[in-house]
Amino acid sequence: MSRLLGVVLSAGLALSVSACGFRPLYATGTTPDGMETYFSQVFVEPIPGRQGVHLRNQLMDALTPEGTPGSAAYKLVVKLDDVKEGLAIQANTQITRYNYRLTAHYELRDTVSGEVLDKGLARAIAAYNVAPDSQFATQSAERDAQERAAREVGEDLRLRLGLYFEQRFGGKS
Repeated sequence: MSRLLGVVLSAGLALSVSACGFRPLYATGTTPDGMETYFSQVFVEPIPGRQGVHLRNQLMDALTPEGTPGSAAYKLVVKLDDVKEGLAIQANTQITRYNYRLTAHYELRDTVSGEVLDKGLARAIAAYNVAPDSQFATQSAERDAQERAAREVGEDLRLRLGLYFEQRFGGKS
């Protein structure tokens, strides 16, 4: 009897949540209804450095998969700071693990007036191990950590822009 009651309550909860307009904030791979219209009007300014190129490409794929907008209504300006800090230090002072921290300072601007519409920070930390016997393995692990951090920052920026457009326009295109 209690199992049947649990199933009925679970079904009722699922139906009530779906009827209230609930949308998962961290859903990946999909863009909320109406956001494509706003995202497609964002031009992502070039970001200096290897990490910047990687992040910009990711943002362009997420925001404007159809290509760079001809006449964008918004301009996204991103400045990156990155820090590599030793995390695990052996008795002989050799560092065997690092944290790579990537911070993006962003501003969403109106392209006509230049007014800053939204600004903030997006951060990510990715750890990697040092292979004392292989410089190639260490460099490969570091590069992988940098790319993971850039992906996380890019996804965070997409979510922040989506929230901004949702709050400003209510998700209606």
